[in-house]
This record gives sequence, structure tokens and C-alpha cells, in this order.
Amino acid sequence: MSDLPDTYFKPAAGKLGQSIYENPANGLDPRLQFFIEISFASFEIDDETVSPILRVDNIAVEARSWTALENQVFEFPWAPKPGSVEAAILLFGAHNPADVTKLTFGSIDGGKVRVSFETEVDFEIEADRDDLEQVKMAFDLTLEVEPLRVSTSLEKRCEGDESKITSAVSGLVDLDDYGAIEKAPGGFVFSPK
Repeated sequence: MSDLPDTYFKPAAGKLGQSIYENPANGLDPRLQFFIEISFASFEIDDETVSPILRVDNIAVEARSWTALENQVFEFPWAPKPGSVEAAILLFGAHNPADVTKLTFGSIDGGKVRVSFETEVDFEIEADRDDLEQVKMAFDLTLEVEPLRVSTSLEKRCEGDESKITSAVSGLVDLDDYGAIEKAPGGFVFSPK
């Protein structure tokens, strides 16, 4: 385990993303799925200024909206077992794998949600960094909630018709926690209330 300088990996901001995700080719029906993204304050390593990002993807839990995460604890198997989350720190031009097996969500306040979790990041596999090796990190921070994005495949299946998309999404998501559908760059979104 590496002993890091205090200036390394200091969280600067965090967001909770959400989307309607599906993968028909793999037999995965549409579902509500979340991700967490944490950006770190820039720091210098090897005479280079870096701005890493931690991304925790494929958070598929029993929830029909982002508000259902409040005060919930979710556990996941180790990757790459079915039901695991994918997590990595983007740094040194590589996705450095991180293990996340538990997420503890706290209260919602002002449209933001609190989360805490621990992870261990391996910089030796992808980035081939012996100086960092494996790094343990712990987080307890408030996340900005991003709009709910509609998958491109669902949008195409509904022929871009907002009422058809809303109808399809309403079977998966509690739309009382979201505003009306809106056209946004890259597709359609429902903003959180």
C-alpha cells in the first residue's frame, strides 16, 4: 500500500448520474441505472499536473428514482462477478481498476445526496505505476444530482416521440421525482425535482 502526499486525490466535486440503460444484444431489458463521478483537485506528479476522475458505473439497485437512494446501503459482489459495479480512476491515460463493494447513501438536502464508500485502486495493472501501487481511499461527500438520461436505443424505438418515451420511462421510474421530458444535447432528459 502506498503512502501518498497529502495533496494527492483530494475530492473537488462529485455527481450522481442516472440513466435508462438497456442492452438488447445481451438480453438486458431497460432499467434505471446510476453512476458516481468524483473529480479530484489537480496535483503534480512526475512534473506533470494531473486531474484524475473516479467513476463508479453500473449501479443497478432496487430504486425507481434518485430519491429512493436516501439512507440506503447497497452491497455488491467483487468485480467482475454478475451484479458488481465497474469502477476506475482515469489517470495516466488508463482506467486504473477500483473495487467498490458497498455504497452508503445518506440524506437528501437541497437536491443533493450524500454518499460514503471505500475503495482500493490498483495503479500497477493498467498504468504500470510501481510508485503508487495500490491505494486505499475513503469518501464521504455530497453529490450533485444530474438529469435522468434516456438511452439512445429507447429513444429510437419510440421514434423520438416525447409522449412515447415518457410512457416507456414511467414503467421504470417514479416520474413524480422528475420534471417533464426535455430535449438536450445527445438525446432526452428528465431533470430531478
